[in-house]
Amino acid sequence: MADPNPRSWTLSRATMNELEQQRLNDNFRGALAHATKINDLAVQASIEIGKEKTQYFEKLTLGCGGTVALMVSYVGAHAGKLQPPFLLRSALITLVLAMMCGFYRNWRFPWYTFAVWAHRDLIAKRDRELARKAIIATGLATANEDGKPIDPQTWLEDFRETEKTVSKNIETAKKEEKSAFDWTRRAEYAMLCLAALGMIQLVVIACVNF
Repeated sequence: MADPNPRSWTLSRATMNELEQQRLNDNFRGALAHATKINDLAVQASIEIGKEKTQYFEKLTLGCGGTVALMVSYVGAHAGKLQPPFLLRSALITLVLAMMCGFYRNWRFPWYTFAVWAHRDLIAKRDRELARKAIIATGLATANEDGKPIDPQTWLEDFRETEKTVSKNIETAKKEEKSAFDWTRRAEYAMLCLAALGMIQLVVIACVNF
């Protein structure tokens, strides 16, 4: 049997489509908010882990420095008694290099932290301006100063130049973040390897002489 009132059926169908669109928009906004929150937590966790690693490498650097000081003191009191002498020199040089890597790592890490937040700050500002662009493009926006309508064409032309500058700054911050992270990681690996190698050499010297 045909619907006696097709118009009401059409309106009902339009309403259902509108509700479905609203549901999809709500799901999208919820997913976007969740993704933003998780990203913020991930960045914060990365910074906290970096701080803990800074403390760890600081202690390791102090340990290498203390070991070098003890070795120099012992060698001064027992000159020529430790064999083989080349291995002792190698151990000293290795531990000093490990200390230098630790110094560099802890100097470089704050630059990574700064680059991370600068990158995220620029992205937030860009997203804010893109949201403003969407509003002004409707032609219904008004200026906060005098309440007069904003000319979309003029504003969008100015915005294009601003958008290019912001995008360029974001790319620069992204490169600085990656560079700081890569050099920090290299310094960490180098220090761990050098510290381990220096300790192994000291163990060999101890086994040969005692």
